[in-house]
Amino acid sequence: MLIEDELKAIYLNYRIKDIVPFLIKLTPKEKKETAVILKKFLNKDWGHNHVSMLAALACSTHRDEYAKLSPGYYAVPIHLVEELFESYTPEWLGNSYPFLRNIDYLKVMEWQQKGYLILDDEIAAHLLSESLVSEHTAEEILFTYPETLDAHIWLLFKYNSNITYHYKNDKNWKVFFKDLVQKNKIDRLKVLKSCLDAVSLNFSKDHNTWFLELFSYLEPSPQEILALQDNLFSIFHAPQQSLIVPVLKIISPVITEPDFKTLGFLNATATLSSVQVKNILNTWLQTVEKILKNNKKYGEEICRFVLPVFMSKDASIQIKAAKIIAKYGDPGSENYKNELQAYAESLLSDAKTELEKFLINHNNEASESVETEEPTSWHISQPISPIESISDLIFFAPQVFSKNKPNDLDLFIDALLRFNTEISEEHLTQLEPAFKAIIKVKESVGMHHLYATFFMAYGLLKQKKGFPVLKEAKKVFPALENWIGKRTPLIFKAYHQFILGVFDLLKQEKKLPLLSVADHTPCWIDIRVLIDKLKIYQDQKELPVPFDLQRAVLRVRKENFEEAQKYAKKQLSEEYLQLLQPVFDPKYYRNIYENSYLEGSFDRKLGIRKIYKGYVAEEIPELTITIENKEIPGDASLLDHLFNSYHGIYDQDLIRILYTAPYFSGSVFAKKCNETLSNAVYQYDSRTNTEFLDAWMKLDLPCQNMHYLFLSAAMFSKDKTFSGTAFEAIIHKIVSEDFDPGILGIMIGEKISHGLVTVKRLTDGLFGFIGLSASHNHAFEKLLIPILTAIDHPVFNLKKILEMYYELLHLNQSEVDGAVAARLEEWKNENNLKKIIIKLKTNERKTL
Repeated sequence: MLIEDELKAIYLNYRIKDIVPFLIKLTPKEKKETAVILKKFLNKDWGHNHVSMLAALACSTHRDEYAKLSPGYYAVPIHLVEELFESYTPEWLGNSYPFLRNIDYLKVMEWQQKGYLILDDEIAAHLLSESLVSEHTAEEILFTYPETLDAHIWLLFKYNSNITYHYKNDKNWKVFFKDLVQKNKIDRLKVLKSCLDAVSLNFSKDHNTWFLELFSYLEPSPQEILALQDNLFSIFHAPQQSLIVPVLKIISPVITEPDFKTLGFLNATATLSSVQVKNILNTWLQTVEKILKNNKKYGEEICRFVLPVFMSKDASIQIKAAKIIAKYGDPGSENYKNELQAYAESLLSDAKTELEKFLINHNNEASESVETEEPTSWHISQPISPIESISDLIFFAPQVFSKNKPNDLDLFIDALLRFNTEISEEHLTQLEPAFKAIIKVKESVGMHHLYATFFMAYGLLKQKKGFPVLKEAKKVFPALENWIGKRTPLIFKAYHQFILGVFDLLKQEKKLPLLSVADHTPCWIDIRVLIDKLKIYQDQKELPVPFDLQRAVLRVRKENFEEAQKYAKKQLSEEYLQLLQPVFDPKYYRNIYENSYLEGSFDRKLGIRKIYKGYVAEEIPELTITIENKEIPGDASLLDHLFNSYHGIYDQDLIRILYTAPYFSGSVFAKKCNETLSNAVYQYDSRTNTEFLDAWMKLDLPCQNMHYLFLSAAMFSKDKTFSGTAFEAIIHKIVSEDFDPGILGIMIGEKISHGLVTVKRLTDGLFGFIGLSASHNHAFEKLLIPILTAIDHPVFNLKKILEMYYELLHLNQSEVDGAVAARLEEWKNENNLKKIIIKLKTNERKTL
């Protein structure tokens, strides 16, 4: 019988008693053949069972081949395996964790005693660490074979095993080690040293923590700690910061001993002063102060090491470091004063007071120099050049649809209108890459898809002979006039009407400019440029496409209107001058729309939202804006479409809508807040939100209420990029004349008070900017006053806001605001606030 047929017969009939005799009689060549058969049938026609597992074990030439042939098969018929091993054992057996992990450690040791295998060290560590899951007692595991305590137990410190796992039945390696040490079964000092060596291998956070815990669990004596101090010092260089405080606590009891290597410790921990973690800094400062109390000769060195601590904005940490310097530093050292001066701008008020005799200058020269610097611009508006030739248009067209940048589509349409009558069949052929580009975006949505549909329709309009690429496009895009769907947002319907109007001009071969194409970044139109374009329409006796004109008017930057109005009266007839009434009449829109839409002043409503985690409902606070989409007539204006549309708009389209009416973007921000930022749980679309915020900042416009609300939500976002951009925006705008810190402060205070956001995110974000300039310091004080007055009950980390307020009062030489003083009176009995409230009331310079 052929090998394949015989193996099939054993497998398919599950003749388990026949498999070992079958495998024993195979020649090396037949084993290779059997392995090929297994590869052919396993995981396809056959499942895994004892027959296939034993065949794979006997016929695999190396451990990796076995792992591939029998993945995930855990049931091992030990009696049959041993029957096989009496005649044959694979050479790779002792190196095969995929096989041996399913065998009990003691059984593997028995096989090694019988000469079936030579166990690999790393695998021995794994098997021993996992042996606690077996039914064997600790005595059986540890004492059955001398090799266990002589060699294998020490491998647990050298390899990344499963020693950290928690096992049932009260089996625990920490207990085992302590018991072995107490009974003198293994060397105690060797165990302690091995623990520290294991940490230095840095396999994982859990691994490092477990071995350091084992070290402490063994309760090392002062003599043992001193003997191993160099090993302990090395842990300070580990990347895992959570180990630092435990090691400092281990070392602390021996730090004043004569044999303690103080300089070695100081050099090993020198970088800790730069770590911005309060617990680490606090413990380290306590430790070095203990050294100084015992031996002042290290004063100069420690005082130098302490300096980077002042980069921390935690008041208690700074004052602790300042007291160490004040007590043990040399105020006569000019070199030290110069080194300290590098941190002067980071010093908080109490620390400055403590270090007064060490500081070179006590005035605000640094602040004044910062104040005289020109503020940097978020965005400098640059001219946007139109496409100047057909060849430029052909080169530009593919980029329009592949990159989908907001202004590119308008530039493209403007060029088509100007060059339409000159575009020939040959030019159409050269535009083939652009037609291919639109096919690639057939699955896109919004304006990207609308403009692609428009370009497809334009190609069909211009072609004289059939282009295959246009035939393909026609199959995947709707007819331009049928682009609107049932769920199309209103604003897209307005843009569809705008595109249809442009398409009619192209069909009529009217050589007219696009009025609403921006001529300056990010989306602005110069009023004189618009007047000149309207003059072209007037000369040709054509009226503009309504939505093109409306969009153009809404994008006009409000500047130089007096001169522009005189210019318009010279260039335009009464009929065409009337088209610019929305630009020159400041009351035009106020007579048509509600102020809430024009000024972005919608009501805010605090409420509760239910979320479900599994089968459990949880209530979370949320803040929503009361704004709704209303029905509008068929002849409604562009602003009507904008004010009553939002949902279903994403990415670049969101920016296009923002740039549709830059001065009236409040409703867009309101709906964006409701959709993605109303509460602390359902915060998503962070990339789009970040780009949206950046796009608005480029407009450089005064804030409306909805802009403040958006900023107040953004700065507390879980996404660090979005949150960071929001803080940058606030730092940039807060010193502007048209920015009101009080409005933003009220909104932040409401959110904190109602549990929508955490205090820590606010203080972490702002503390680093205190002292940036005198203007910023005064603006931050104005921001904190309404925050504190809006918080109607003590919240977690409220102390951090009060510490920041205290610091600003000192820098600004201000007094506590009356409304804040009333709040302080309400909170004066809160234990964790008593000290800072006393300081605010009395302006004393005491340790927090």
